[in-house]
Amino acid sequence: MSFMERLAADAAFGWPRRLAGPEHRQIELYTKRKALSFLPDPPPPELPLAPIAAVCRAAFLVDAVLSARHPGAPGRTSWQRYLDLPKASRTDKIVAELYRIVRIARTVAFHPQGHMEMRDAIVRFNGAIDRVALSLEITVAGLDLIEAMTAYWLAAAESPYPEAYVEAMLAEYFFDIVAEIKRFADEDRILYQFRRASPFNRHFRLDCDNPKSSVADGALAFEIPPAHRDAARYPIDFFLVHDQTLHIIPVEATREGRIALSELPRWRARTPDDLSLPAAFRPRFAREVMVVGQPMT
Repeated sequence: MSFMERLAADAAFGWPRRLAGPEHRQIELYTKRKALSFLPDPPPPELPLAPIAAVCRAAFLVDAVLSARHPGAPGRTSWQRYLDLPKASRTDKIVAELYRIVRIARTVAFHPQGHMEMRDAIVRFNGAIDRVALSLEITVAGLDLIEAMTAYWLAAAESPYPEAYVEAMLAEYFFDIVAEIKRFADEDRILYQFRRASPFNRHFRLDCDNPKSSVADGALAFEIPPAHRDAARYPIDFFLVHDQTLHIIPVEATREGRIALSELPRWRARTPDDLSLPAAFRPRFAREVMVVGQPMT
């Protein structure tokens, strides 16, 4: 096959990984295990070093940032440091559980008594380390999600998005990561379980900086066209200036397009002057230049 034919056959050949393609993750509708009958027995898979290295790098970053924000007494073990982490808010609790997950991957990967293998499409981190049985068995998609969640959490510190928005995004990442974990064990053996407060689409968001709204009966009501009222298909973020302050309100925070005025402080943007967004946001909001006499397209 010629080079031109290879490019035509695989349009993604040589393109960066930032392509916005569909995300494929496994779903198990039944408890009985059943393999695809039309697939031949595959050869023993190689250990996916790239996602493992990415998660180990994420573990070092999470540990470094948490240690800087919450320094503890020297000589504390990683488990003791987890117990010392603040857990006042939902975000604190989610980040603490993320620390537990990446801690196992890093510890097993670098410890002489740690063992890693890939079997049945599951990456398995296991080891009896310091008389504690550590185990993390997770899909490759789960490893990618851990990397993405860590990157989002680190970037959120400089983000204008409200704390409630960041919390919702991190919660969705965590729910999806837990769904990819097939086995987990550490000193406490089970991860902390969170109740899903409300649905939130982490896969993509639609930015709207010109929403039409009105205030009545102690609530703010957005004017959403009927074709865009399905929040699952149209996860809109409303960039709204109310009371001389910028708010970023996800449509999931509303009920039938309405949100109580008392709830608005939760969605206040974290900006230095109450109004300005970072320059990186400007390309998101394109405007059509109207030319008199130009035919409509």
